[in-house]
Amino acid sequence: MTAIDRSYEFAQDATTRDLNHLPGSNGTPLVGHLLKMVKDFNGTVNRHYQKYGEVSRFGQGFIGQGILVLGPDNYKKIYLDAERNFSTKMGYHKSLGPFYGGGLLLHDFDEHRFQRRVFQNSFKNEAMKGYAELMNPIMAEGLSSWITEPDFLFFNHIKEMLLDVAAKVFFGIDDLGDDADRLNHAFIDIAEKGMMGIIKLDLPGLKFHQGLKAKHYAEAFIKKLIPERRLNDGQDFMSYVVKEKKENGEYFTDDELAPHLTFLMFAAHDTTTSALSHLVMHLGKNPQIQEELREESMALSKDYLDYEDLEKLPYLDRAFHEALRLNPSVSMMTRRTVRECELGGFRLPANTVIFIPPFFNHRMEKWWDDPLKFDPDRFLPERAEHKRHPFQYIPFGGGAHKCIGMHFATMNAKCFMYQFLRQYRFSTTENYNPPMQIVPMPRPGDML
Repeated sequence: MTAIDRSYEFAQDATTRDLNHLPGSNGTPLVGHLLKMVKDFNGTVNRHYQKYGEVSRFGQGFIGQGILVLGPDNYKKIYLDAERNFSTKMGYHKSLGPFYGGGLLLHDFDEHRFQRRVFQNSFKNEAMKGYAELMNPIMAEGLSSWITEPDFLFFNHIKEMLLDVAAKVFFGIDDLGDDADRLNHAFIDIAEKGMMGIIKLDLPGLKFHQGLKAKHYAEAFIKKLIPERRLNDGQDFMSYVVKEKKENGEYFTDDELAPHLTFLMFAAHDTTTSALSHLVMHLGKNPQIQEELREESMALSKDYLDYEDLEKLPYLDRAFHEALRLNPSVSMMTRRTVRECELGGFRLPANTVIFIPPFFNHRMEKWWDDPLKFDPDRFLPERAEHKRHPFQYIPFGGGAHKCIGMHFATMNAKCFMYQFLRQYRFSTTENYNPPMQIVPMPRPGDML
């Protein structure tokens, strides 16, 4: 095992001069390729690949210089990281660090492995059964109140519902009441103002400052719940986590737990909102598939899904994964090199930022049949297109940092879709093809 010198955490990112030996382009002065990415994310990445290949220099203006890495062979080397060359913490320290610095994604190597092991206990089967019992009634109540007026926006409604689900499942809160809007806006402000703020200074009037204020509110809201959860035996996530101990045998402090819990709520809430919005969009455009999914759900003849029922909906499972293939909930994953290393035949200097867009692998003609088509059956065992390479399908990342909550996210989505399909038929307008918003969280640009 390679020893890790933590001084890499204090080093500056590699500069344009450090990366000039690589093929690629820094883009427009000051903004790099950033504006092109916002306008046409997929097209920008595809054009860069066609011109420069799988590993190339790629400037993102004020976000920084780095390299764009594509293709499953390169992702395998990054995610498995046998030599500990790639830091997740430093890949995300600029974007997520100021707001979720204590979160699981912001830890590396041995520290990450221990903390992941601690939180993994809260995603075991027995806990997951309890989470299903908690979320189903909330979904039923939310769906019963939905009104199908012409200007109904699915994205807004599912985001609100999933916030209620997260409050109950993660923190045991039955009704957020007046806190619902404020907490929802806090997570929006963190993502859309704080993380997207160009000037990273904590000064009144700046977006970055507003994001930090929202972060402090969210952490304070969560921290005040911890003492009570230490005393009860609830089924919610927090009630499990607060009883876990560190390597020295001591309990995690409130200050240590709050950032973890805030990040998990953000990740579970926003990514599932994105995934379900895209799934519903595709089903609205493919009524035959929607009807077959409805028949599969109706055949179970029960109001709610139990945890044991999840495997009884194989077509829904395939449809969910197909939506994630075409529209992954994370548009760009990042890493940073710990030391000089080799990738794709090129020398990468220490502290090189690496940009990893999952969607590109998910649409490579080399690995997928008719890759732009919404075709859940490509995940059938007899076709198994997603298994042609172990790192061609990566909506949840891979390796040591593979999403700890991926099974929870799948359960959350399937429990919702089971009830939604049984209660509603839905469709999009003819030739519906909305612009896609990619940052800060992928979604249909018109809110569906």
